[in-house]
Amino acid sequence: MNENTQKLTFGALLVAVFGVLLLLNRQTGAMLEESFLFLFPIPMVAFSARYGFRDSLPVFFCTILISVFCGIFTSAFYAGTQSFIGMVYGSCLHAKRDMTKTMLLIMALSAVSNVLSSVVLASLFGINIQEDIAFMQTTITEAFAKAGAVQTQAQQEAIALLLQPDALLRMFIISMIFMGIVQGFIVCQLSVLILRRLRFPIRRPDPVTSYYPPRWTGILALVLFIGYGRAVAMPQTTGREEFMRVAVQSGGLCGYMYLLAFGFIALLLLLRAFGPKSRAVNVILAVILFFILPQIVMLLGAAYISLGLHEWVQKKMEDRIAREGGKVRR
Repeated sequence: MNENTQKLTFGALLVAVFGVLLLLNRQTGAMLEESFLFLFPIPMVAFSARYGFRDSLPVFFCTILISVFCGIFTSAFYAGTQSFIGMVYGSCLHAKRDMTKTMLLIMALSAVSNVLSSVVLASLFGINIQEDIAFMQTTITEAFAKAGAVQTQAQQEAIALLLQPDALLRMFIISMIFMGIVQGFIVCQLSVLILRRLRFPIRRPDPVTSYYPPRWTGILALVLFIGYGRAVAMPQTTGREEFMRVAVQSGGLCGYMYLLAFGFIALLLLLRAFGPKSRAVNVILAVILFFILPQIVMLLGAAYISLGLHEWVQKKMEDRIAREGGKVRR
């Protein structure tokens, strides 16, 4: 078969699969839309992984058109953004880019897509975020009151500070970013699993522990977190000062989550180097310590990124495995 004909046939087949997903989503009243978000990128991943970015553009535009014809506005937006993410991911696989950096790129794109759909375009979707925030504030306040958790004046002031509309809005945005990151990670793993089952020449992604971020990012994240503590203590203002306060608080929360992520990786490596031999036990211990001592985990993340803890603990882990006569497990 002619290569161009094969390319056209394969593209049409994947567009048809994409359209079937959209029709299933519409016929079920969008009840499965959250699940389909993990499936929408896969047709474009398959095509662009075989033919590259440039040849994938016509297929991508076809998926946009069919999403407009076969879905409502929200579904079309979700499907279009996920199709774009799939095209980018498949193109990186086709070009044999570094798998770890590619996964981080897809996680970042998913986070941006999630924020756009949840915050920026909320009014177009018929969602009033301010009303949702006010309802959330009322619900949490009533829950605290019924549970009798607020007893002293200091506790009341702390709860009131936590339940301020701008604080809840920041928490909402950060949660959307976190959910987008998790969604991007699942899309990458699911796409690789399906493509390998379909005999695509896709190598396994490198473990996250093999990725070492620039040292300056750890220092920046720690500075942002310190700025967050100072910004929270500042009184509310208006205008430019209030915008800067909100920006510093949002950046501090992002820095805190960044350090927590690498702190968890550092904790896993430390447990592999000095803890039990069982991986399952190490993971359980790491999760428990993550929730019990988050501040310590955050500081471990800063040391892992900026103070050379990564190299030191990696060497200790390799020495232990060498003594036990096993292979190095990263």
